[in-house]
Formats: sequence, structure tokens, C-alpha cells
Amino acid sequence: MKVLITGAAGFVGSYLAESLLRDGHTVRGFVRPNKDTSALERRGVEIVRGDLVDPPSVERALQGCDQVYHLAALTSRQKPSRKEAMAVNCEGTRHVVRAALKAGVSRMVYSSTAGVYGMISEAPVDEASPLNPDSPYQEAKVAGEALVLAAQRDHQFPVVIARFPGLLGRGSMSWVPLFRAIGTGRFRIIGSGRNHTHTGHVLDIVDGLRRCGEKPNIEGQCYLLAGKAATRIDEFVELFAKELGVSISSMRLPDFPYRVFHGLSCLSYRLFGVTLPRANDYELFISDKVLSLEKAKRELGFEPKITIEQGIRETLQWYREKGLI
Repeated sequence: MKVLITGAAGFVGSYLAESLLRDGHTVRGFVRPNKDTSALERRGVEIVRGDLVDPPSVERALQGCDQVYHLAALTSRQKPSRKEAMAVNCEGTRHVVRAALKAGVSRMVYSSTAGVYGMISEAPVDEASPLNPDSPYQEAKVAGEALVLAAQRDHQFPVVIARFPGLLGRGSMSWVPLFRAIGTGRFRIIGSGRNHTHTGHVLDIVDGLRRCGEKPNIEGQCYLLAGKAATRIDEFVELFAKELGVSISSMRLPDFPYRVFHGLSCLSYRLFGVTLPRANDYELFISDKVLSLEKAKRELGFEPKITIEQGIRETLQWYREKGLI
């Protein structure tokens, strides 16, 4: 097939492109004008430059394509405003849907986030759990999900939604601040450390995305994709420390001030559309993120294989190679 990947130059997109090429598909990458695409071009990816907010460029990208994986977005790491996030992540998705309908694609996979649940307090969550977005990125992703499902309902648009958390693996920038903080040797865990986080490895997620794109008769479905299991925060931090060769203090910081600050930020966002500075930086320590993968396992045959230890080790090795740590 001829497959379009929006955001092909990004972390997940580049791995997905490699996987599709390896299996003999023709891959086209839709990327912004200033992106370095030399690595993609060396692999044989056809590049179309444009922007999600520019409908003609989106139409050019989808012309002649059989499938589309819609990964491009303004992420929480870029700290977009509500207006920016909605313009790119929601309205941009509307442009992709319209162009995909015109092109007659057989399937679109919409990349969403496990962040749509907000700060999880009653774990585990699954695809039917209530959504509680508390940032511009999360809210825009929820709006994007509603948009593609409306197209599926009203126009029989063949779409599948994939939600996944922050990922480990070579190329992931998500964990640089935590690695650096733990590497000082003065890091202290916030709270008891008995809550959980659930991440995943990029190669497992790409496998899940491919299954979302290729499994027949699942149009309109949503799937959570992540690693094998959630990890307790104290164990998670210890794994980072072990790879860095440092010790973690047994003393804990009280989590109450962070919970209050995060609550105020959520209130500020609901009232004014603005989050407080750094309010989401501590969510790892005050949320209990456990994701149920039962639906993806049952309906897609999804079985993550890569251990969290391997993921942390690979990520740190890449950071060292790039001089980030």
C-alpha cells in the first residue's frame, strides 16, 4: 500500500516509517517545511512538506494514498496555548479527515494520548473510562477523537483511535529532565512512591499502531497501547538511578503542596483556559497511571515485549551519545 504518515519526522513517526518500509509498503511523510528529513529520504520515504493548518498541502499529501497514520501534533512538551493546540491538533485533524475522505483511504489511524484521562486517581483506566483533560494538548486530543468518531458515524469514515503514554526508546526526549534530576544524586521522590506510572517502548507502540491500521472490521474503535505493566514510582525512579549509577534518598517530599498546586492549575484551566507554570511537571508523582491493555490484547493480538529496564537503558544510552546527559 501507499501509506501517509503525518509527523513522519517525529519520534514515533520515524520508527513507524521504518517498519512500514521494511514490510514493502510505499511511505510518504507529511512534514513541516523546516524539518530535517535527510534520514527519512535515505530510507526511501517520499516527502511532502506542508502544515496541518493549510488544507491544500494536506490534500496534496493524501493524494493517491491508501492509508494514513495521523501522528502530527503540537505536544505538551511544546506547551501550546489552548488556541494553538485546537488549531493544529483539532482543526488540523479536520483537514486530514476531509482530505482522507476525498482520497478514499481504506483506514486512518488517529494517534491520541493516554493523557486524555487527566490525573488518574482510580486505576486502572480503560477505553471506556471518563475523560478529564487538564491541559491544552489533552483537550485538543479529546476534541480530535470526537471529530474522527463523528466522521466515522456520519460518513462511514474508516478510522481507529490509538491512545498511548509517554514512551521510552532511542530518540525519546520525554525523560531528559528526570534523568538529569536523578543524576544529581540529590533527587527525592514526591509522596510515598507507591503510586504507578505506565509507559511503553516505541517499538511496541509501533507494533500496536500497525495492528490498528491492518486489523479488519475495527473501524470506530479505540485502543490503549502501552508497555507490559505499570511500574511503582519508587521502583521506576530506582531503575533510572541504577542505570545512572547513583543512589536515591530514602527521604520523601510531601505530596500535599503539589496536589494543591495541580488542583489550582486545573481550576485555572477550566475557568480561564490557562494552566499554571510547571503544574503538570509533577503529575508523575501524584497520579496513579495504570492502563488496561485487555481490549488491545483481545481484539488486536497486541502483546508488548520490551521490558521497562531495556527501555530505560536504551534511552539513557542515546542521551549519552547525543550529549544530553
